[in-house]
Amino acid sequence: MTDLRSFVARVMNTLEAHRLKDDSGRYARYLAQLETEPNDEDVYGTADAAIILYTLNAMPTDSTEQKKWIHALQQHQVKETGVFAGKGHDEIHSTAFALFALELFDAKALYPLSRFNERMDKEAIVSFLEGLDWRNQPWGESLKGAGIYASLVLSASVDEEWEQAYFDWLRQNVDPITGLWRRSCVKNEDGSLVSAPIFHHIAGSFHYLFNLAHRKEPILYPERILDTCLSLYQSGELEVPIEPFSYFHIDWVYVILCCMRQNATYRREECEAAVKGTSQSFIAALAQLGEDSEEPLDDLHSLCGAVCGLAAIQLLLPELIHTDKPLQLVLDRRPFL
Repeated sequence: MTDLRSFVARVMNTLEAHRLKDDSGRYARYLAQLETEPNDEDVYGTADAAIILYTLNAMPTDSTEQKKWIHALQQHQVKETGVFAGKGHDEIHSTAFALFALELFDAKALYPLSRFNERMDKEAIVSFLEGLDWRNQPWGESLKGAGIYASLVLSASVDEEWEQAYFDWLRQNVDPITGLWRRSCVKNEDGSLVSAPIFHHIAGSFHYLFNLAHRKEPILYPERILDTCLSLYQSGELEVPIEPFSYFHIDWVYVILCCMRQNATYRREECEAAVKGTSQSFIAALAQLGEDSEEPLDDLHSLCGAVCGLAAIQLLLPELIHTDKPLQLVLDRRPFL
C-alpha cells in the first residue's frame, strides 16, 4: 500500500495557491493566470477545484462559502446563449463540465441553454449522434456526444422521452464484437482496426458509460468490453503515459470498473491485474511528488484528471492506496468529466 497523504496535502496547497485573491471564490486553472490584469481565468479552474475537493472528501460545508462557489461558477455562463465559457475544449464540454461542478453544490445554471435548443428534440439528438466521427475521432467526438447529454440533463432541459431516445440509439449502435461504440466503426470483419487506435474507442466509450450509469441503464456487452481491454493490456500494446497528470487512468479504470460492477466474476483476477499493472508507476509518481515538494502544481485541469483516476483505482483496489479519508468517485454522483 502506498501512502498518498503527502500528495493529498500538496493538492490542497495547490488549490489554495490557485484561488484568486479578490474574494470572488474563483480559481485559476494555471498559476500564470493569477498574474494577469484582469485575471485571465475561465470556468475550468473553478470547476476543476470543486471536483478535486469533492474527490478528496473535502467539500466546503459552510453555507456562505457554498454560495460563493455557486456564484463563482454561474458567472461564467453567457446569458444570451446559456453556454459556459471555457478554453481548450468546445462549448459543449465546457458547459457540461460547469454544470457538473454546480451540481456538487445542488445548484444549476442561471439561464436556459438556448444554444442547444436544436438538440432538445428527440429526432435531432439522433441526427446529432449519427453525425459524429465515430471512425476517426471516437475519443474527441465523445466529449460532444456525451457532453450534450450531461448538459441537457443536468440543466433539466429535456424530459425522459428524450433520454430514452438517446439511450435507444446507444443500444442500437453498440459494437457486439468489442462492446464499444460505434458498430462497424471499431474493427473490420477480419479483426483489423477501421481507423482509430483501439484505446481511442475505449476512452471514447468511457464517456457514454457514465451516462448509462447515471440512469442505471445496463451495458449490453460488458464482457466484450473487458475482453477488449484485457486483450490490449496483455498484448503489451497499451501505451500508459509517463506523465502522471492526465485523464488516462480515470478513462481506463472506470471502463473496467463499470463492466465489473455489472459482472463481478468475469475474468476478475485478470481485470484486477490489468488495473494494478497500469497504476503502480502512476501511484508511485504521485507519492514522490508529495514527498519532493510542497510547491503548488501548475495545471488544475490535468490534476483533476489524475485525482479522479486515483479515486477509481482506490475504489477497485483499495489495498493500493492509503489516504486519511476514502476518495470519492465523482462519476458515481453525476455524469461528465
